[in-house]
Amino acid sequence: MDVMTLKNKRVLVVGLGVTGESVVRFLSTHKVAFDVVEEKTSPSRELEKHLGDAKVYKQLDAQLCRGYDVLVISPGVPRALPALVEALAHGVDIIGDIELFAHAVGTTPVIAVTGSNGKSTVVSWIAHVLGHCGKRAKLCGNIGMPALDSIDPTAQVYVLELSSYQLESTSSLKTLSAVVLNISDDHMDRYTSIEHYAQVKRRVYENCDHTVINLDDKRAFDQSMVANSVAFSVSNSADASYHVRDAANDAWLCRGDEKLMRRSQLQTPGNHNVANALAVLALLEPIALDSEKLVVGMSGFYGLEHRTEFVLDNKGVRWYNDSKGTNIDACEKAILAMAAPVVLIAGGMGKGADFQALRKVVEQHVKAMVLIGEDAALIRDALAGATHCVMANSMEDAVNQCTLLAEAGDVVLLSPACASFDMFENFEQRGVQFKQAVRAIAA
Repeated sequence: MDVMTLKNKRVLVVGLGVTGESVVRFLSTHKVAFDVVEEKTSPSRELEKHLGDAKVYKQLDAQLCRGYDVLVISPGVPRALPALVEALAHGVDIIGDIELFAHAVGTTPVIAVTGSNGKSTVVSWIAHVLGHCGKRAKLCGNIGMPALDSIDPTAQVYVLELSSYQLESTSSLKTLSAVVLNISDDHMDRYTSIEHYAQVKRRVYENCDHTVINLDDKRAFDQSMVANSVAFSVSNSADASYHVRDAANDAWLCRGDEKLMRRSQLQTPGNHNVANALAVLALLEPIALDSEKLVVGMSGFYGLEHRTEFVLDNKGVRWYNDSKGTNIDACEKAILAMAAPVVLIAGGMGKGADFQALRKVVEQHVKAMVLIGEDAALIRDALAGATHCVMANSMEDAVNQCTLLAEAGDVVLLSPACASFDMFENFEQRGVQFKQAVRAIAA
């Protein structure tokens, strides 16, 4: 829905988090009249100057919603709320910030990335490569800058990270290239099934010129898409355009028969990051880039903070921070990326996940587990007998326990397989506290 259409509508902004505030700024800048509902916090002083004559309501209910033509909801607001369900039934349009972004960017190309894991790494890698190749890329969406705040007439490419929550309320986004990286148990507290979750993720392929699919994850794409897509795979070199092949005493990332770069040139550990690199290469295919600069850009990316981030080596024990590993699949991939026995710190808010799924990798690779947070006992019981397990009451306590369990040659890995909100403001704060505790012990 474009701005000119909104000027003739009654608009209500639902939620004043980071995204909601960006919506307010966008509507105010484009002189669209609107009101706001926010149940938890008051508008910041900085935001008040953008509110103008807007009414600010404290309670979201059906009667309020029915008084408007369009609701612009934040990603964290579930569409299943009774007030929103009733509004939809009465013909009220419900959109999100990405729907506004889709119209505002005009013809500037958009590369869109979603998936359960690896989104932030892939979009950051793409933006890094584009920057190295001299392209003005804007990185935005579910990472860093909200999409509406990123709109820039000088941008040559938008690199957009999308969550399933954002895709729920988006229908008009047109993309140059797009991918669902993978699908794993996540947000099962919001979706009726993993297939429901996957269907929402696959919305990113609507109106896409260059569809990229991961052949290694059957839930990440629809079988009918295969013939008209560019595929990548770390395990299936026969059917994937982008794949890995052994040649010249090394593994190579290839496009068809063309060797693009050596696997040993990648700075990020683990097979999952090989898959991420193949996705980056496939997504960039429609943009004409110098091949030498492309490889230098690919090999110059060192990963992101809180994603299998190396912290330090203390007395032969290597410590890694994977606080962004907020679900079972991410945790498993982080464990498998470690070329040594693992002492694992896990736990937090499990979001309804079945931790039995971790049993095999824990039995094979984890010499001990230190559990924290709300679902620590649930994880302990689900994995009973898989490995030695201890409980901790804080991050500092968990790190101290790990120093007793880890020996030279081991890895200590924070990869919680859970959300952080029971003990921390976010996964970033969790990772920072972990690193602070590790450095304190090393000192």
